[in-house]
Amino acid sequence: MDNGPVRQRRRRDAEKVSKADMSRERVLISAARIFSVQGYAGTTMRDVAKEAGLQAGSLYYYYPSKDLLIEAVLDMGIHGVSNAVYSTIAELPPSTSYADRIRAAVFAHLRSVLQFGDYALASRRVLGQVPPDVRRKHVLRRDAYGEFWVKLLEAARGAGEIRDDVDVKLARTFILGALNSALEWYRPNGMTIDEVASQFNVLIADGLFRPPPGA
Repeated sequence: MDNGPVRQRRRRDAEKVSKADMSRERVLISAARIFSVQGYAGTTMRDVAKEAGLQAGSLYYYYPSKDLLIEAVLDMGIHGVSNAVYSTIAELPPSTSYADRIRAAVFAHLRSVLQFGDYALASRRVLGQVPPDVRRKHVLRRDAYGEFWVKLLEAARGAGEIRDDVDVKLARTFILGALNSALEWYRPNGMTIDEVASQFNVLIADGLFRPPPGA
């Protein structure tokens, strides 16, 4: 039996899905850029459609409302960063020290937060403006990622690799705040991302001050 027509139909269907995914990605990239500049209230669906090179009516095919669009943008930002860190840690050998796990998480977070920069900037710009239900969902996802860091730091302290007098929640806030600040000042023509991450790891592990003589 000749199944050529079936293969052709499947190929056409796959091409349609691929094109739809690419268009959806273009919409999200454009939306993140516009939201990060104009804020939630100042952005219209027409603005996003224009940035994405689409007719306004076409945009509603992918996202029927601005609320759904901003929720997708926020999700892309938090999932892009958190999934990069989760997968990096999961791929490490079980024997990896917690110090090295934290160093790897720092590298992964910094790389991904800069990779998804427009999404992260949009999140910082609009979170206080979005509808309460959208904000609530995003905060829950963000808090879950923050809790991952707390557990990682607690495990490091339990293994004796972090001082007992360190408040791990404050340490988490310090680390993520410092890494996220790179969105504001990092420029590709300066230090590389890996060099910046290495400097962050030095500060996290060794601090600013030399140990006293004889210590």
